[in-house]
Amino acid sequence: MVPHQPPPAVPVPRGKESTGLDRDLIVVAVDGSEASIRALVWALRRGTELGLRVEALTAWPLHGSVFVREVAGHFCEPRWRAREVQADAVSRALAQIEDAPPYDLRVVNADFVDALGRAGARAALVVVGSDALGRASSGAGRAIERIRRSLLGALVVVGPNGQPWLSHRDARRPLTGQSPPR
Repeated sequence: MVPHQPPPAVPVPRGKESTGLDRDLIVVAVDGSEASIRALVWALRRGTELGLRVEALTAWPLHGSVFVREVAGHFCEPRWRAREVQADAVSRALAQIEDAPPYDLRVVNADFVDALGRAGARAALVVVGSDALGRASSGAGRAIERIRRSLLGALVVVGPNGQPWLSHRDARRPLTGQSPPR
């Protein structure tokens, strides 16, 4: 009889495994859009500056409603596509920076606002990209407002010019930032 050995640890890209609440974490919404890649580049640079780990979070399906159930161990095309989109976005972001901090990749079956709300409960900062500068009249602006309301911590929106603005300040970890452009 062979003694029981613990299973090998699952490798996590450039970082260590997360254990719940992690105030040294920046979570970035990544959907493959140019705006999300700009947000990821900004977050990776900020993570390097501050010594924080970055998590690229992709919610699937990328379009349509969330699956009620996923059968474990079975191939799922929407999940596979989300992983491909995320891998491409991370590769494109990493090509734009010199040194990346430790980072994790996470793909979840959820509405992206709900996924960011849950991630924000365990992270110091949530970062999203926007091509609309966060104007409330735009679809992106309404989504940003939904995200901001779901978070307890800080939300940074990276605009089309690559400049961030802080939408919601976390009093436990003040960050410098600007108001959204008008």
